[in-house]
Amino acid sequence: MTRPLGIPAKLGIRLYLATMRLESMWLLGLRRWLVGRITGRRPAALNIFANVFIEGFEGLRIGNHVSINRDCNLSALGGLSIGENVAIGHGTSILTANHGFSDPAVPIKYQPVVSSPVRIGNNVWIGARVTILAGVTIADGTVIAAGAVVTRPIIAPDTIAAGVPARSIKSRFD
Repeated sequence: MTRPLGIPAKLGIRLYLATMRLESMWLLGLRRWLVGRITGRRPAALNIFANVFIEGFEGLRIGNHVSINRDCNLSALGGLSIGENVAIGHGTSILTANHGFSDPAVPIKYQPVVSSPVRIGNNVWIGARVTILAGVTIADGTVIAAGAVVTRPIIAPDTIAAGVPARSIKSRFD
């Protein structure tokens, strides 16, 4: 699932981190180029705004025409696949790893990290301040309402999901 990164990609990550807090149209293009160099694929019309922290670039797969708004936290350590024409709202967190907690004799923070991929389909809108947990798949055409916490897969396409935990509230076309 993940591939090792070479020296140019590691330098690209450092440059990405150096520019992630800065805001300008020029930097949108630079971040697009850097993500293309790091991941080995140059997505068309990728917009990554300021303060978007990406961890685990080697597990990141990103489609064309994706917008990731300000203050997002993307963990791709366990594998993160973002489809085509996806809009990710301000302050969203996508997590692909969690602490294990199965051994009662070991403090949770010292237990192994458990990772599971997150897959986001095509034509998905993720609202502001959404949290998506490890192992979740989001179907094509889904809208996730602002503030939702997605803990389970959303498998029906064209669904509107909301709440904590998120659940399907209706179809986009009802």
